[in-house]
This record gives sequence, C-alpha cells and structure tokens, in this order.
Amino acid sequence: MLAKENSLREEIIEIGKKLYDRKLVVARSGNLSICLDENNILVTATGSSLGHLSSENVIKVDIRAEVDIKKERVTSEYPLHSLIYKNFPHKTVIHCHPSLTNAYFAVNDDLKALTFETRLYLPDIPVVPQDTPTVTKPEAVIEALKKSNLIVLKNHGVVACGNNFLDAFFLVEALEEAVKTLAVARLFKKDILDNLDNALKRDLG
Repeated sequence: MLAKENSLREEIIEIGKKLYDRKLVVARSGNLSICLDENNILVTATGSSLGHLSSENVIKVDIRAEVDIKKERVTSEYPLHSLIYKNFPHKTVIHCHPSLTNAYFAVNDDLKALTFETRLYLPDIPVVPQDTPTVTKPEAVIEALKKSNLIVLKNHGVVACGNNFLDAFFLVEALEEAVKTLAVARLFKKDILDNLDNALKRDLG
C-alpha cells in the first residue's frame, strides 16, 4: 500500500508541474486529488504551488471522516473533492484556473465550437455560477458533473474529472485551446465565429 501511495503522490506532483508549465495554473492557485482506495484520497495542501509540489504538499485524507480543513492543511476545496468521490467513480480531480477560459466564460455562457475537433472532442460544458472565491455550493457542481466530466465555475475556474490525470488534463487543455482559437479568430475577423459556427452545424448535421 505504501508503494502505491508514493506512486500516486508522484502522479500528483507530475500533473501539477504539467499544468503549471502549460500556464493552466499560476502562483498558488488550483488543487488536485487522486483516489487511493474506496475510503482515502490524496489531495494537495492549502497554499501549495502546483508547479512546485513535494510529497509534503500531498495529504492523505479519509473521506468518511469529518475533516478540519485548517488543522489538516488540506485545500479549501477539499469538500468539493470529497463529494465528487462520494458521488462518482472518478479516480482523479483537477481544479484549476486557466486564464483564457476564465476570461471567455466571464462574458459568455456557452462555448462556440469553431473547429471540428472542438465539436467532436469537447462535451457540452455546463457553467456553474459562482459568487465566492471558494466553492460553497458543491451540490450544484455535483449536478453539473452528472452531465459532463468537465465544467466551468464562472469567474473562478474549471473542474475536470477522469479515470486518470491525463484524461482530466486533456479536457482542460482542449478547452483552453478552443478558447484561444476563438480569441485569435475574432482578431482576424470579427464576424467569423457566427459564420463558421453555422457551417459546422450544417456539415455535422
């Protein structure tokens, strides 16, 4: 069991660095977790920089127990992470704050699919309103995750779940790339989004 736990800690450290290197998190933002067994998860500590994690920044928590977040030093988003594992068979959770995705959904409520890849590989993405820096209504997030493994927390960030970190990471990366493409296309031609969106709808039926 200890060997498995150490291996999963390394997975958290690796995906944290990947998110940081791709600018999907900055400074001390974002948090990660992974399922150790049916009762325990590993989750990042509060105040951690995902790009500079060590084993000490990854905390083992029993999701059946009542957890004092401050005492245990776990991320303030721990209640959301634990509720996800209690409701879904997911093995990993990524919560991060991609800058372009945040900017886009601050002024839009849905994603315009500008490329075939976006339409084919990204699901319809639920957008959950947020009015606090930390998720205080995790039940709304759980309902949204019943529709998609990737959701947007408006004015806050994204939550992605999967059987492994790469599955969740690819969803976050694909969304940020889709938003980047939208922004660049708008620079080239202001009305191109609506025209291409209609063409994609025709071609894909």
